[in-house]
Amino acid sequence: MLFQSILASSSLLGLALAATHNVMVGMSGLTFMPNNTAAAAGDMVTFHFYPAKHSVVQATFAAPCEPSAGGFYSGFVPTSSGESMTTFTIMVNDTKPIWFYCSQGTHCQSGMVGAINAATTGNTVEGFAAAAAKATNNTTPQVADGMGGTLSMSNMTSTASATKSMSMSMTGTATGMMTSMTGSSAASPKNIGTGLGYSAAFAFLGYLFV
Repeated sequence: MLFQSILASSSLLGLALAATHNVMVGMSGLTFMPNNTAAAAGDMVTFHFYPAKHSVVQATFAAPCEPSAGGFYSGFVPTSSGESMTTFTIMVNDTKPIWFYCSQGTHCQSGMVGAINAATTGNTVEGFAAAAAKATNNTTPQVADGMGGTLSMSNMTSTASATKSMSMSMTGTATGMMTSMTGSSAASPKNIGTGLGYSAAFAFLGYLFV
């Protein structure tokens, strides 16, 4: 039991220490900013999308504009202006390099590639971009959107909270109304009976004095 408690505490501590890294997709032209993110195992990387339409696809260093088998894929996230409400978040499982690109049009060949934990020598993000520029195809994976990560919409959480609050408010109002109506109904027969009693008494007295 003690071991389980220690294990649970360690897991919670690990979650608390995990960092979230933000990557801007298309915020400054056909780029990922930053194009290389240093992340520890357990950290989260969240991609934020800007106009016009972009995607994030995991690749390998050897094939920059081709999806890697079993890799993550955000799906296409279009937005007309400003930051999209949709984000795509992945978890970093280890510190091995992770390569990715945008599969829209020829964005990959135009330098829209990025990495997580890329080395500063050897297989660098600059070398990945140079290889991408020579790619003959820019391939979109034939898998479900959000594969290998989590697609989220920032307004969905707030909408759900507002709906819950409204529901609770309406429930409370309805309960109060029912309580009020029940109380009024319970009191009504007594009041009605008393009123009828007084009316009958006055009618009888009026009859006696006629």
